[in-house]
Formats: sequence, C-alpha cells, structure tokens
Amino acid sequence: MNAVVRAVAVDLYDARVADTADRLPWLLVDEAHAFFEGVAGPALRRVLTRGRHPGVSLVTATQRPSALPGVAVSQADLVLAHRLTSRADRDALEAARPAYMGASFGERTPTDPGEVTLVDDATEAVHAVRVRERDTPHGGASPRASEQS
Repeated sequence: MNAVVRAVAVDLYDARVADTADRLPWLLVDEAHAFFEGVAGPALRRVLTRGRHPGVSLVTATQRPSALPGVAVSQADLVLAHRLTSRADRDALEAARPAYMGASFGERTPTDPGEVTLVDDATEAVHAVRVRERDTPHGGASPRASEQS
C-alpha cells in the first residue's frame, strides 16, 4: 500500500508540474500515519510542502495525529478534530495550534459524539461543527459472527 500511495502522489505532483493533468487532483489518504512512516512519506511530504502551487490537494485522515510528522498538521489549511483521548495526540494538535485560535485545543475539545472542532487557516476562523448521526440498519453496532453476546 505504501508503494501505491507513493506512486500516486509522485505521479499527481509530476503531472501538475508538467501541466499534463486536465483537472486539479485530490489525493485522499486514510490511516495517514502508516504512510508517512513508510516509503510514501517523502512523496506525501513533498505534496504537503510544495503541492499547493501546482494545484495538488491532499486530505489525510488519522486517529493518531501524534504519529504524523509536524509538517502534516502545520501545513494543513483545514484541521478537523474529534474528541481525542490520548495525551500525545492532544499535544500534537496543541503544538500546531494557530495564534488566532485563542483557546487551546484542550479547551475546545468536543465532548459528544458527532462534534468536531474545525480550524480554517484560510479564513483564520475556528468553528464548532456537529456531524449528523449515521443512520444504519445495525445502529452502529460492531458486526458479529453470531447472535450470542
């Protein structure tokens, strides 16, 4: 997976620099901490630090912001933070907290499911956002192989 993410990131960046891509590409990476630690790391860092000018957008998602390199949070235009329980993860977000945020991430940490703190660097604004509850047939329960508990 790391090699695939690296190849895609390199190809998207190179295509935009060479102006051979018809559209502005978006690269979405879930469990991003696993890719920054592997062979995809240098390509993802290049997209983070130099991808904006040629028009390459990167969306990273992780439940472990402390496992991301500092550049991943500091270069982000938008940071969406759900409730975090690990001190290391809270500290990683706090280290990248912009001056205009005022209160710390700890003071703005969501407490209920579906709540999100959104930091928008483009407008220098911080918003409390509520994501609607997911409506699923299983009610969000974990899958089971049998009906026994």
